[in-house]
Amino acid sequence: MRLFQLLALPLIAAMLAVSVRNLFKSPSRLMVSLFWSGLWLATLVAVVYPDTTTRLARALGIYRGADLLVYSAVLAFIAGFYLVSLRLRQMSREITLLTREVALLEAERQKDSPPSARA
Repeated sequence: MRLFQLLALPLIAAMLAVSVRNLFKSPSRLMVSLFWSGLWLATLVAVVYPDTTTRLARALGIYRGADLLVYSAVLAFIAGFYLVSLRLRQMSREITLLTREVALLEAERQKDSPPSARA
């Protein structure tokens, strides 16, 4: 076993254990936990059997397994960034609506209170 495998396997095993634990701990996040568990399993296979990525890459028309991993990582980061930006936009809209509602309620409360109670 190579040095990189000796260093990477405990980390991958720990992350896989956390992901599997989350499967049972938070069933409402089932798809997210399954995704991460699958990703850690794939990483485990790629570290233990590095030639697997080369065979898969060649089947997809890419020469080296390392190139396949880089291309996949870039696509994953772009997709992740896009999903985060959509979520931030949604949260910003929700904050705007909530702030508007609080301001209207505060204005209504101010209108209904006697002048001496306003401060």
